[in-house]
Amino acid sequence: MSRFGLANRTVLLTGGSSGIGAELLKALVARRCRVIVWSRRPPTIVSDLVEHEAVDLADTVALDAALDQLTANHPDLSVIINNSGTGEQGRFLTTDPKELDERADTQIAVNLTAPIHIANRLFKPLAEKPSAMIVNNTSGLAVAPTANNPIYCATKAGLRSFTLSMRYQAESHAPNLKIVEILLPVVATPMTTQYKTRKASVEKATQRIVKGLEKGEDEIWVGAAAVLRGVSAIAPGVARWVVKKLAK
Repeated sequence: MSRFGLANRTVLLTGGSSGIGAELLKALVARRCRVIVWSRRPPTIVSDLVEHEAVDLADTVALDAALDQLTANHPDLSVIINNSGTGEQGRFLTTDPKELDERADTQIAVNLTAPIHIANRLFKPLAEKPSAMIVNNTSGLAVAPTANNPIYCATKAGLRSFTLSMRYQAESHAPNLKIVEILLPVVATPMTTQYKTRKASVEKATQRIVKGLEKGEDEIWVGAAAVLRGVSAIAPGVARWVVKKLAK
């Protein structure tokens, strides 16, 4: 494992206006990174180092146009952090099927299709850099799903699989390109306000993420997700049962 220098990079950060993304933005600016933030709302940080673009990640046409502009305007880009995500419950017996379809389409587009499109476009130019990194934010729920968030869990499991495949290709053909996965527990963010379970703090989770990025870890397991990792490695059925019970 070799260390990765984050300082003075040009970074694309999706979902940088709240939660983990906002804290990551603070950490990157503190390291004098120039950060292009793609989010619906502008970030709260005002800095000459921050450039905000209101990109709708669920709109593939808008996303492709934003990627064209990104590669043209920022040839020094060397770090991608796919942090943006959305999640809604999917109760099959009590929710209208059309509403379930709409929720599913949005979650698949933002959580899975957008990171894939971004990687498809940027893997090759980043592979040509002397040092670069692509980071995908998945979840401990990629390993053990809950009952009431079937689409969210499925998108995170899909992104985990995609990240592994990307890493295998980079290891074989682009060793200077680091592929990293962040696996979070439930974190106290605007997206998790309806959940009563114990939550990790945004600040502590972000500190762990930044530490893992700079250490060059392939997988950054945060908080309770690290416990899940240990249990799932020994007894995956037990890990799934525990998450199923705790998430009720």
